[in-house]
Amino acid sequence: MTSEAKYYILNQTMVDEDTAMKHRQIISENTVSGVANLFTITYNQVLQDFGVRNWNGRTYTESITLNALNNNPLVQHDIKKGTWTSEYGHPIITAGMNEIARQMTIFPPNACNTINKYWVEGNLLMGESTTLAGGYGEILRDRILTHYPAMASSRALGGVDKQGRVLPGYTIVTFDTVIRPSHKTAYQVAGSEHINSFPIKTEVQNTMSETAVAYDFTKDPSFKDFLLSENSSKMQIDMLCGTFDLDYNTIAITENALTIDQVKDGSLNKIIIPLNRLVNAEYYNLFN
Repeated sequence: MTSEAKYYILNQTMVDEDTAMKHRQIISENTVSGVANLFTITYNQVLQDFGVRNWNGRTYTESITLNALNNNPLVQHDIKKGTWTSEYGHPIITAGMNEIARQMTIFPPNACNTINKYWVEGNLLMGESTTLAGGYGEILRDRILTHYPAMASSRALGGVDKQGRVLPGYTIVTFDTVIRPSHKTAYQVAGSEHINSFPIKTEVQNTMSETAVAYDFTKDPSFKDFLLSENSSKMQIDMLCGTFDLDYNTIAITENALTIDQVKDGSLNKIIIPLNRLVNAEYYNLFN
């Protein structure tokens, strides 16, 4: 192995700026300030309309709908806590699933926004919603920012009469965020969105740097063990050494070969095995 290093360990980590400059060769660098931010979006949207037959053939009255919301202790509790939550898409019911239980349950990985409050404007039920951080909340946020509007559809349990009018006593679970809502008006109000920023402070300002540190694998005994164990088991190597009087502890790896000492009949022989005969091509490429 010549003194010129050909192998490198790449590190990308948060380091002290002085340490990075004094002990590493900087390849690329960008500064991370002392404050990072999470972003959500709050927006207004139509949740549904009243007195209009929707795509599903149902008609909702204002009195029945408001009664289902105002007198639902779970909905009112969630609004008070800021946790009345929508899923991204209605639940998918599969064979053998308890349909009612699934309809009544918000599946956390699918959560995308909260509904903070609701009110009536004309024949429209309005709502204020906020995207959740992470997961489908970020997908919803990014789509709103790229002018793809949020859309709502109610998730409820109840019955209808022969004309498709929803009957008293039905239970509203939530208004999910969907594509192509059943109510033709149930879209986000254009221009109503605004961004909420949540700063996350760090103790000190750091430098994010990508550095290269010269490193000679051939002089690291752990690399020898790793390289050999990737190609044959230690047991096989020990058996080979025992059979041919080879000293495992003398194994050395150079650029092109592995050498190992053989002590036989009082004499010392050095066995040289080309690397391309010993190791997988994937690891042999480390030396070229």
